[in-house]
Amino acid sequence: MKDYFETNRIQHIIVDEAQNFCTEDGNWYEKAKGITRRVKCCPGILWIFLDYFQTSHLKKSGLPNFLCQFPKEKLTQVVRNADKIAEFLQQEFRKIRANPPFSIPQGSLSMFHGFYWAQGVSGTHEITYLTLEKMVSYVADKCDVFLSKGYSPQDIAVLFSTDREKKAYEHMFLREIRKRTRASQMNDASICHSNMFDSIRRFSGLERSIVFGINPIATEQPISHNLLLCLASRATKHLYILYLSTPEGYSSTVAC
Repeated sequence: MKDYFETNRIQHIIVDEAQNFCTEDGNWYEKAKGITRRVKCCPGILWIFLDYFQTSHLKKSGLPNFLCQFPKEKLTQVVRNADKIAEFLQQEFRKIRANPPFSIPQGSLSMFHGFYWAQGVSGTHEITYLTLEKMVSYVADKCDVFLSKGYSPQDIAVLFSTDREKKAYEHMFLREIRKRTRASQMNDASICHSNMFDSIRRFSGLERSIVFGINPIATEQPISHNLLLCLASRATKHLYILYLSTPEGYSSTVAC
């Protein structure tokens, strides 16, 4: 929005994760609508995909009033997550419905009454409290095990709460993972270019078989459960949520 780009050849627009757009750089919705409706005799298509439950900020999204969002379709059936992850998603959905942030339209809450998934899919969901040093070793050890079992770096995502945290700690995790791959005589070249590391918000809309959530604490408390929901929905088989504990604190694992 804030940079000029040629729109004369654009007729159709698809927007994903629209609930996380902001109006600080302009009214993106009106601009997109204007582009697709430029040719009166042959209007284009404007498709907008969004999930208010995965809202990652409390700013104005630029979307029209919920009652004016018409026509709309509901996609509520989840089929890609392992049982334990899907159960955790259900739990977080209920918490958001019970105490939604003010940025979520009340009307959107009634759209969700539960979802279904292909049950019987095995997987992992663990919540662990570790010091930063132990957390780095934990992730490196797990990655080494998964890579030795035939998974590729493209199957793994290490996600941080913010892009700032990703930039601050990524090198620590990458260095330790490289140590493990060299010790096991695996080629670590692909790890350097696998895009394993990202922030939860930037990774929204993507998914991996194995996801590590590094201290997933929202910068704005009202959307804390939304952040966890966004994180968990990125994992199809194995989800590890790792919280920082103080050096004097304890380390523990909760298998869910």
